[in-house]
Amino acid sequence: MAYFFMILMVALVHFGFVLFVIAGGLLAFQWPTLLWWHLVGALYGIAIMLVGWRCPLTRLEAWLRERRGERLVAQWEFLRHYVWSHIGLRGNEWFITVVLMMAMVLFNYRAYRFVIVGS
Repeated sequence: MAYFFMILMVALVHFGFVLFVIAGGLLAFQWPTLLWWHLVGALYGIAIMLVGWRCPLTRLEAWLRERRGERLVAQWEFLRHYVWSHIGLRGNEWFITVVLMMAMVLFNYRAYRFVIVGS
């Protein structure tokens, strides 16, 4: 039961990080200093997707799942498991990934511009 709660906590933190990367620019309207934290997180998130790195939170969750006795596939990944599989994607559709990253960058760019420039 302890592993279940640890897995749940890691997954929630991971999901929070993904949401922060996607729309963290909106938080800058209230707290402008978050722009720098968001920029670092967004660049890290984009690098993970483009280069194919494995996020430390993904590694931790996979390790906890193995300790719990779950059988994992060789390339278990957070987005593939929790997002892509629920909308019918395998998670390796590069076109969709690139389009979503571009949308995220444009969305946050507008938030950045509004906070920094004021319009």
